[in-house]
Amino acid sequence: MKKVLAAVTGAALLLAAGVAVAADVKGAITAVNAQGRTVTINGVTYTFPANVDMAGLAVGQTVNLTYAAANNVNTVSKVTK
Repeated sequence: MKKVLAAVTGAALLLAAGVAVAADVKGAITAVNAQGRTVTINGVTYTFPANVDMAGLAVGQTVNLTYAAANNVNTVSKVTK
């Protein structure tokens, strides 16, 4: 019984690790990597998929980002300047 419970618990933890968590962040951009499609705010890197426009983003600019965190990647879905 203990082995079954341990297996079920382990499987649940693995599934939960891949679940995306939506969040918002507001802050000044400290780095922009146009080729890598990323920006850094407060030491955290956010990745922009091809369908989210990065045009006009610059170091020092304050923005609001809506993003989903999954598998150690923060993927932006919306940016407001």
